[in-house]
Amino acid sequence: MRTTLTRRRPRPRTETKTRTSAAFIAAGAMCGACSGFFSAPAFAEASCSYSTEWLAGACRRIERVAKQGTWDLYVTGYGWHINGYTEEERQSLNSRSWGGGAGKHFTDENGNEDILFAFVFLDSHENPEPIGGWARQWYTKPVAGGLSLGGGYFAGFTAREDVAHYLPVPLVLPVGSIRYRKASVMGTFIPGIPGVTKGDVAFFWSRYEF
Repeated sequence: MRTTLTRRRPRPRTETKTRTSAAFIAAGAMCGACSGFFSAPAFAEASCSYSTEWLAGACRRIERVAKQGTWDLYVTGYGWHINGYTEEERQSLNSRSWGGGAGKHFTDENGNEDILFAFVFLDSHENPEPIGGWARQWYTKPVAGGLSLGGGYFAGFTAREDVAHYLPVPLVLPVGSIRYRKASVMGTFIPGIPGVTKGDVAFFWSRYEF
């Protein structure tokens, strides 16, 4: 049986603007929540006395970022639907993943970073999607006055409107970056998940270190 794909009608301009505004409002709320969380007395007094060494080590890294890290600003921007989609499907999906958020990073003695961050962006269906967690980035030695490449991974949570109406979902993803001094362009590869997403997506955002 041949299946006919019905092209989704473009959203009215006012609806798109409303959803974009909602993403930035949600991002602002998340920034405020991050600020309160990182400075909360309960977190400042937290102890990483776990019996499992890897868990205690991860806790100490996160604690160090929260207590000693410096602030970052995030602005999201683009989602590239790579494969698994027809051209008609790509045109019906949102690639302008506007949004933003905040975080903190700690740079170790080797110039590598532990990062805590949270932001909100418009997903492929123009619904606000929050994401947050911890990332580790290893960097090359800077050249040309401060240009370096980074690579590592991210572990955290996201939530989507089309996945059980914003049920939190754990994620572990690769993260790469191009950094010049305090400004970075970062990206990740999100593989297709059967029954949830049809194809692979590359997602890009920017970061500025204060």
